[in-house]
Amino acid sequence: MARKGLAMRERPTQEVTIAHKHGLQNEGKEIPFYYHLPPGTTKDKPVPLVIIFTGLDGYRTELAVWIEGWSQKGVGVIVLEIPGTGDSPAEPTDPTSPDRQWSSLLDWVDEQPEIDHKKVAVWAFSTGGYYAMRLAHTHAKRVAGIVALGGGCHYMFDERWLSNVNTLEYPFDLANTLAYKWGYGNDLEKFKKEASRFSLLEDGTLDKPECARLLLVNGVGDEIFPIEDSELPLRHGAPKEARFIENRKHMGEPESFFVILKWIYNLFGLQGNPGEQMKTIPSRPKY
Repeated sequence: MARKGLAMRERPTQEVTIAHKHGLQNEGKEIPFYYHLPPGTTKDKPVPLVIIFTGLDGYRTELAVWIEGWSQKGVGVIVLEIPGTGDSPAEPTDPTSPDRQWSSLLDWVDEQPEIDHKKVAVWAFSTGGYYAMRLAHTHAKRVAGIVALGGGCHYMFDERWLSNVNTLEYPFDLANTLAYKWGYGNDLEKFKKEASRFSLLEDGTLDKPECARLLLVNGVGDEIFPIEDSELPLRHGAPKEARFIENRKHMGEPESFFVILKWIYNLFGLQGNPGEQMKTIPSRPKY
């Protein structure tokens, strides 16, 4: 149903499947994603590209709502899922598997003549923000900018946090869901004891000397991933940018969207009012 609707645009959104050429033997062989180019795009008129990483429970069929607004701004969009969710081929228990997935994806992006390769950005939502922070350090020179919205990197894996998070903001049992997403199935206790192996502080990622331009955004009162996880990268490695929204919980929405849209406009050299783009989101209030 989603594919049928997306195909009805002036320039249809495609569901593209590419080879996961950097994947290991035990990983999936293909990476599927939505790919949209604005009407009028040609190799002689290449466009900027926003790559959207989905979250724990927002798959590409949901986050495709952002495509129309970016298309109206003359920006292409890719929407794909993170390891352990949707159709991601990456091995969820392997902390390095996302690096291989993004390498396969970015290699494909580099081959597309319709893309302005100096203007490629990543916008990652919620749990996707973890992967955005990692990508900023592992593929620092391959994108112009990265936004981690509501992401975690270290304290989200703390055993004490995971032991209490089921009673907080998330409407379901978040710790159990995260255990399943990271490949531990129903063994929550094992996940809690071993989750620190995914920490970007413990594995040295945050202290790498190079980092892509990275914007960290979240609500100060986030009860899904603690705000300290958005502050921690500021104290390690290369300088980053940050904007934290007072009196808001996870992802700091809706104010966070306006911050991020304006930041990406500036990154790409675009003019416009983020409020107008927000009006294209059917599931959101009309701002």
